[in-house]
Amino acid sequence: MYLVAQSVLGDMRSFTLSLMEGSRFQCAGTTCPPFATFSTLNIRLCQTSCLNSIQCKAITFHQSTSRCDLFNEILNSNGTMLVDINTVTLIVITGTRIPAELTTTSTTTSTTSSSSTSTTTTG
Repeated sequence: MYLVAQSVLGDMRSFTLSLMEGSRFQCAGTTCPPFATFSTLNIRLCQTSCLNSIQCKAITFHQSTSRCDLFNEILNSNGTMLVDINTVTLIVITGTRIPAELTTTSTTTSTTSSSSTSTTTTG
């Protein structure tokens, strides 16, 4: 396990990652593609990008090309891994993200108003 933390102007973020050296997601090209792929200088910057993206659930860092893949969906990680000696995959351990993963709820409020006009004629 591996703790990643970042503090910028009082904004503290952290999570714990499970490390899988020499493995990558088998489905990365088909059923569970990364939501972001980019080149970076090192694995630490890849981890920081995941930390800054609340939907990030896992990363794969390709050491030979310095490519970072961020994933927002991971299936059963043990059954979907391929051996690839040039990669490191890190999976966010559920419940360890600080601040906690946000849940969104929506509320709908409706208001009904009526108005009446009365006219009086004298004559």
